[in-house]
Amino acid sequence: MSTLSFFLKIETFVYKHLVVLLQGDHTFDFVDDIYSKGQKVIDFGSGVGSNSSLFHPDDYTGVEVDISRVTESKRAFPKHQFQVIPYISSDDQRLPFDDQSFDVVFISLCLHHINSDTCKILFQEFRRLLKKDGIIIGLEPCMMPSAVFSNIFMNLMDAGDYIITRSNYTAMYASESFKVNPINVIKVFGYHLWQYTASADGEISRSFSSGMTTFRKIIKPFHKIILYGKWVMVAILGLYLLQQIWSIIFMA
Repeated sequence: MSTLSFFLKIETFVYKHLVVLLQGDHTFDFVDDIYSKGQKVIDFGSGVGSNSSLFHPDDYTGVEVDISRVTESKRAFPKHQFQVIPYISSDDQRLPFDDQSFDVVFISLCLHHINSDTCKILFQEFRRLLKKDGIIIGLEPCMMPSAVFSNIFMNLMDAGDYIITRSNYTAMYASESFKVNPINVIKVFGYHLWQYTASADGEISRSFSSGMTTFRKIIKPFHKIILYGKWVMVAILGLYLLQQIWSIIFMA
């Protein structure tokens, strides 16, 4: 096993057993009011598959670029379908599904990892994949003008470089002719999470660009310290524990 593969497996373990739990028990309850059994669902950026339980196995396809997370998803949720997909970053790339294959595109805590140019390409793909009257169901962390602590916390803790405001998410969708229906903003473990749906309202593509926020640019160096420093601390702690065990066994 390569070093990279080893750390990807650790990150997957931490994500499943810590991050998913911190999302809260009722964060996704709103999905029940929108999805009905029999609707075909593609879960874009399905992670470790924890959200697959929101949908009937016969309706669900989870797609993810991280092979370690897809492997974990298949192990944990064998009745649901998961597959690895390539990164989609240009207009000539396609997701491996036929036109109008799905009633629902579910996208949770994913867009804030993707720059606006690539999001626009993905929205074009979602429009292609959705049946007539199909819908996007989404959940994303969002910057709140009056929530300074939450904005700082999200940008310190989260690996996504593109946490933006609700109005910017809405404008980004509108640039690819999607009409957004806001549902609610909930606060979970210091995050403000925006629940919404979006539906295609034409096929016109307009210009839109949104990069990293000023918050992110300032805080990113500190985020990197947290991101990589945690493994240094784990290594130091592991070495300390080994020394203590060695002392107990051989120096008692």
